[in-house]
Amino acid sequence: MGTSRRLTNLLRRDVIPYWGTKSIHEIKKRDVSDLVGLIGQRNAHASHRLLKTLKTFFKWCVGRAVIDFSPAEGLSSGYRETSRDRVLTDQELATIIVGARQMPHPYSGIVEFLALTGQRREEVAQLKRDELDEKARTWTIPGARTKNKKAHIVHLSEAAWRVLAEASEGELVFGTSRGKRFQAFGIGKRALDKLSGITGWRLHDLRRTIVSGMARLGVPPHVADKILNHQAGTISGVAAVYQRHDFSAERKEALDRWGAHVERIVQQFNSKMDKRSVGSKPNEHRATRSDQDVTTAH
Repeated sequence: MGTSRRLTNLLRRDVIPYWGTKSIHEIKKRDVSDLVGLIGQRNAHASHRLLKTLKTFFKWCVGRAVIDFSPAEGLSSGYRETSRDRVLTDQELATIIVGARQMPHPYSGIVEFLALTGQRREEVAQLKRDELDEKARTWTIPGARTKNKKAHIVHLSEAAWRVLAEASEGELVFGTSRGKRFQAFGIGKRALDKLSGITGWRLHDLRRTIVSGMARLGVPPHVADKILNHQAGTISGVAAVYQRHDFSAERKEALDRWGAHVERIVQQFNSKMDKRSVGSKPNEHRATRSDQDVTTAH
């Protein structure tokens, strides 16, 4: 979901029902404080996010002389964001991918494609078929959809290309059955957590997992940064001004190595599951089937 749409939904859900038709000129600091406190009773992070949104909105109004000062200025939600450092192990990553493969399209493909390319969730969800170059095996994300507003080329490994080959044939590669953009990420994630047994992670953690995994494979940090299209990477300051090399060949090699690594850990996971299945006692299999029959009957 784009930033403007997300902010609009936030205002409609949390602000308009509370302030109603009150004029912007009638909004006082106390009104903002009370609203943020009310939302905070439901969710501390939501109140923090709302206050940030209101500050941005009122600052915009001041800049256009709609109001003289911001009623949100100087207020604090009291919430302290903590940086996330969740990195999935190879075992966890393999379990998640195998679990995702058992889920319906397009969520199944989105998760695996994210795990193979390291791009952002919305960039993948909005991937259009005409952005793909089959001959070069690349995906060009237009600047309008990237965080830094610059077009970004993603090299696609054999594993990533196979995911695309199994996707729908519509304009949106990971579109719904109606050809619309997939948005049910919350529902899909909860189902995947239950199916895989892996919890306490987010889709965005796949990016951090890939960087960590590539480091173990010997990929230099600046190449990984280029792959993830980070706004501020390991090359910064004066060096960034003069460093215009895009490391295209290095990025391709890194993603090919990562794709092969992911395929390997998934194969190892499946082999381990197959051995466990073969090694199970016959009565264990019968008990499992019986339990499934009972569940189905009810």
